[in-house]
Amino acid sequence: MYLLRAIFRHISPLFILWSFIIIFSVYFSYVAFNRHDNFHSRRLDMGNMEQTVWNLAHGNGFTLTDPMGTENISRLAVHADFLLIFMVPFYMLWQDAKMLILIQNIIICLGALPLYWIAKDKLRSPYFGLLFSIAYLLYPPLQHIMLHDFHAVAFATTFLLFAYWFMVNKRYGLFILFAFFAGLGKETVWITVGLMGLYIAIWQNRKVLGGSVAMVAFFIFYYLFWHAIPAVTISGQHFALQYLSEYGDNATSVVWNVLRHPNMVFLTLIQPDRLEYYYRLLLPVGFLPIFSPFALLFAAHSIVINTLSSYTLMRQIDYQYNSDIIPFLFVSAVYGYKNIVSFVLQNRGKKKRAHVHPVGVVIFCMALGSYLWGELPLTREDRFFYFIWGLPEKNTMKQVEDRLLPMYTVSATNDIGAHFAKRKYLYNFPVHAMTADYAVVRLGDQYAWPSGDEQQQAVEALLKSSDHILIAQDENFYAFERKNK
Repeated sequence: MYLLRAIFRHISPLFILWSFIIIFSVYFSYVAFNRHDNFHSRRLDMGNMEQTVWNLAHGNGFTLTDPMGTENISRLAVHADFLLIFMVPFYMLWQDAKMLILIQNIIICLGALPLYWIAKDKLRSPYFGLLFSIAYLLYPPLQHIMLHDFHAVAFATTFLLFAYWFMVNKRYGLFILFAFFAGLGKETVWITVGLMGLYIAIWQNRKVLGGSVAMVAFFIFYYLFWHAIPAVTISGQHFALQYLSEYGDNATSVVWNVLRHPNMVFLTLIQPDRLEYYYRLLLPVGFLPIFSPFALLFAAHSIVINTLSSYTLMRQIDYQYNSDIIPFLFVSAVYGYKNIVSFVLQNRGKKKRAHVHPVGVVIFCMALGSYLWGELPLTREDRFFYFIWGLPEKNTMKQVEDRLLPMYTVSATNDIGAHFAKRKYLYNFPVHAMTADYAVVRLGDQYAWPSGDEQQQAVEALLKSSDHILIAQDENFYAFERKNK
């Protein structure tokens, strides 16, 4: 910290912090905008999110077209991310997916502010607050979230940090406000809110307030997961339970079997790919949470769900599944750092040098993690030029996008479907390929659904159809218009 003081002694740490927040917000929004404009965003999930907000804005309710079906369904059938409703006023100002991306990235970067307060308070120096806030902005899983479409749950990262700060400072009105908005990001976040209520009741001895928060939050989660969501799904249960089918075929049996078989759960949690997942989460914060893991209890359910899931993407740092884990990783990192320094002081008693090695380790790990997995230019996995580079068919696809007005139904492949979300009905090609007003297809997607061969067959059928006109074709891109639509 002496080095930081020497370098920035004439500049306010808060000024530096706000500069970093603005720079990162602008940079990641710029890259994400280009990613979308250059057709690198996808129907799952950018298209789903924008279609839901578009439908809300145009009086069609909290709905989207079933990504694997033919009918419009409640968004609740996927997730209870009611925060999308609050996006409507902003979206009405600029009806573009980029408005959603912009709000998301600004809110995520603002999470550095409550973390600054937390670290400054616990470590008694604004420079420590600045250090951990910069580590937060450089954190690879956070950067990946900002460049992976739009997700309401991503807001929970910042809202939970604000909620935690106000909770520990016993400013309960603001705690409830931010906890409420965090819970609106996704149904499982209500578990975190409930656990925070228990903390207030037990550790802060505010039994009535904390107990009330816990009971309401846990009830909301129970009602959503066991009743509201199953009521609007064809299967009668939350779709994500299929990823935990090893533990049961319904929510109750999954929870019961996880509790009944701790050995089985433990063996799963220590499998090599799970250990790699923990490593990637912990390295960029210097493994500090290990030295004070208590705060991670607020995110324990999400960590367990991600590690037990058969859906491997939930154990990668590239997606939104870590949104409600990140806040408590950093809170634990702050407390872990404090414990290490206290240990050094107790055993060596040299106050001036107690921070030298811990700070060095934090900076080294922060830089290493950013280089290995971050999204800034010149890092090992940097995708800056990939995202700002348009696909060969970009201009043709953009012309077709502009031509397809919201009144028309569209069947589009997942890899370009995000650009056709401003309408009531958007089918996942080849669903309704022959009956939609338009079919827009880009072949060659490695993640093609249901398969690349079936998409190719559907295109061949459209080329032979006397009811359809090929209105555009550029390399792997095809656009068909149905006659007499």
